[in-house]
Amino acid sequence: MRERSLRGVACVLALGSGVLLASSAVHAASGQAQADAAKPASQYPKLPDGPGRDTLIRVCGKCHSPMNVVANGQNREGWESEITKMAGLGASASDEEFSEILDYVSKNFPPVTGKVNVNKASAADIEAQLGLTTKQSEAIVAYREKNGDFKTLDDLKKVPDMEKEVDFRRNRIAF
Repeated sequence: MRERSLRGVACVLALGSGVLLASSAVHAASGQAQADAAKPASQYPKLPDGPGRDTLIRVCGKCHSPMNVVANGQNREGWESEITKMAGLGASASDEEFSEILDYVSKNFPPVTGKVNVNKASAADIEAQLGLTTKQSEAIVAYREKNGDFKTLDDLKKVPDMEKEVDFRRNRIAF
């Protein structure tokens, strides 16, 4: 098996129209990526069962949360481009593993067809359409009910523990 790897390169994860930049040193310091990769598959209930799920968690979880795929659906060509880019930036796996991940994400995370109005959607709709946890979705609704409608992404980031989640999903959120 041929391994693809490029060490010491900044990990760039393009998510729709937004880009998250983080150096590999930041990932190592935070330990979050390693913690995500070490979690058992049962820790990711939003990731449907099927061939490729465990490979996605193991390979992609080395650099970022495997949950990034939930809110960022793409067609097969989009996912292939994303995987190719990740391989070029340091993701390390065999060609067979990358193919398995491609098949899994293409099947389970198709292109996004619309935006979610976080000022009108129920917690259940926010959870389902943005791929958030029940707790996160309920926190958005509770914050909205207490403080009024969100006007900007910065307003939505004021919900506790939502800053990264909002950044990952910014192209799917409407007000």
